[in-house]
Amino acid sequence: MLPINQYFHTLTGFPPRQFQLETIEKILDRENILLRAPTGSGKTETAIAPFLFAKPLQIDFPNKLIYVVPLRTLANSLRQRTEILIQRWSTIHPTPRHLTVTLQTGENPEDPRFEGDIIFCTIDQMLSSFLNIPYSVGRGSANVNAGAIFASYLVFDELHLLDPERSFTTLLKILQQVKGITPFLLMTATLTDELSRQIYHNLVDK
Repeated sequence: MLPINQYFHTLTGFPPRQFQLETIEKILDRENILLRAPTGSGKTETAIAPFLFAKPLQIDFPNKLIYVVPLRTLANSLRQRTEILIQRWSTIHPTPRHLTVTLQTGENPEDPRFEGDIIFCTIDQMLSSFLNIPYSVGRGSANVNAGAIFASYLVFDELHLLDPERSFTTLLKILQQVKGITPFLLMTATLTDELSRQIYHNLVDK
């Protein structure tokens, strides 16, 4: 537990809150988590931390992070925040090579094959990639994106903003398939009790 406390302080400049510490530990144990916490409480830092901490802790963990959000503007702002976090982290814990943070949205399709180390994308980009019909990629390369999803640590932010009848339902079916293969973290500030029960019953470990 002590290294995670120290690592989190290095990454953010603050000691972790209890929910952050517990979430990071469980994700590093490859558990699937639903995190409900208020806006501004540090969910983004909590999500990024396991990906960065796994290497110095010598934990077997995916080498790619796909961070999925419902809105393009949110993807861009989170990408900028994450680049600052990585810069701060690498001054103390340099990585063998520079970690690339990319953006894949309809407005900024800069990483259509999900080749970055940390990819921020919108839910439509993620769902289309999983279904082998990714935007901006030819059909001959479609399996590359689906394979990347199965090999990545997956984060889904602002879950409460997804359409419960369409993208949310499709997301649940996808996560049922990746459960046990790769860890995922679902994050929300507010979510109805009914949707929370669906997630707990079908997907999360804790």
